[in-house]
Amino acid sequence: MANQLLTSREAARRLGVSSATLYAYVSRGLIRSHAEPGRRERGYRSDEIAALQRHRKSGRGGAAVAASALDFGRPLLDSALTLIAGNQLFYRGQDAARLARTASLEEVAALLWQCDAFPFAVDNLPTVGPALRRAWLAAAPLPPLDRCLAILPIAGALDPASWSGDAAALRRTGARLLRLSTAAVAGRPPSPEPVHLQLARAWRLDATGAGLVRAAMVLMADHEFNASAFAARVVASTGANLHAALVAGLAALSGPKHGGLTARVAALFAEAAAAGDIEAVLAARLRQRIFIPGFGHRLYPDGDIRATTLLALLREALPDHPGTRLALDLASAAQRLIGRPPNIDFATVALQHVLGLPEHSALAMFVIGRTVGWTAHALEQAALDELIRPRARYTGPPPAA
Repeated sequence: MANQLLTSREAARRLGVSSATLYAYVSRGLIRSHAEPGRRERGYRSDEIAALQRHRKSGRGGAAVAASALDFGRPLLDSALTLIAGNQLFYRGQDAARLARTASLEEVAALLWQCDAFPFAVDNLPTVGPALRRAWLAAAPLPPLDRCLAILPIAGALDPASWSGDAAALRRTGARLLRLSTAAVAGRPPSPEPVHLQLARAWRLDATGAGLVRAAMVLMADHEFNASAFAARVVASTGANLHAALVAGLAALSGPKHGGLTARVAALFAEAAAAGDIEAVLAARLRQRIFIPGFGHRLYPDGDIRATTLLALLREALPDHPGTRLALDLASAAQRLIGRPPNIDFATVALQHVLGLPEHSALAMFVIGRTVGWTAHALEQAALDELIRPRARYTGPPPAA
């Protein structure tokens, strides 16, 4: 039967690959896994396995790839930075969930940028001269992401060292940009202090809160070729400086289908907290066909490992906090009603809610954490020294005679 469900072992055997490769195909969107009633293991449709076999035999060239190269899921470029496979996330082979428990964001930057701590020397700070100071003051009333969008272009124009193509110089620029973005979010002068401690000071957090913020940013440091990373990488491929590449990433992140989703999740949290009846809130949304944000991710069919990790850390650190109970109850109710587990947008908004962070803090942590990943993509692209320039498959009217 065309829709026969195969076990993972059967599917891997038909494709002639290992189980790990099969899970990698799922994480990259090449095939899907399906729940099967009465069985814990997910199955694989035989027709989808057959279609993937045909695709692999036909190769990755020509019109077939051109037609779908920019669609969600199909690999577009080679990268040694991040792997999403088997419902896990790895930075250069290191388990991101494990790193979230111990590593600082600077340590993850050193891993992704392939360098030691030198870029984070105490004297490698952005210079805040009169022009940048004026922009800083003008941007102060804006939300954190918009502050960075306003400040980074001016900082780039005033940072001649950022135009150096030397790999070590690029890494030093990346460190300055991470510190500049942190300072913009925190509303404080640039500092060599670890990023999570700067935010903890600005947001008046204790050591527990600081550790949770650190973990969240580590989990969001990179996520392969999402829209913002790809935008940053395209700009980096033109030879523009790192500031310009990061501005491209920020612009993409500002969209409501990317980083802007956190605002919609925050509204859901506020509605659930005010109503007191979580299931009633979700049921009302379902009846009105209102999107319930913060649940499900196409790259994690069994649940977003970033959310799983961050919510586990939150439960361990603050198990009796009313906000923790609200977050876990909301996640559980959504799982029952819509069958999708929470994603990283939900988890970071839960952290914002529990710690009493300022509005937009979930997205601010995303901005700072992902600055590390955007920089890593720019560094990797600079090393290739190739312009990213896809061709169009023309679908308009034929040329006039």
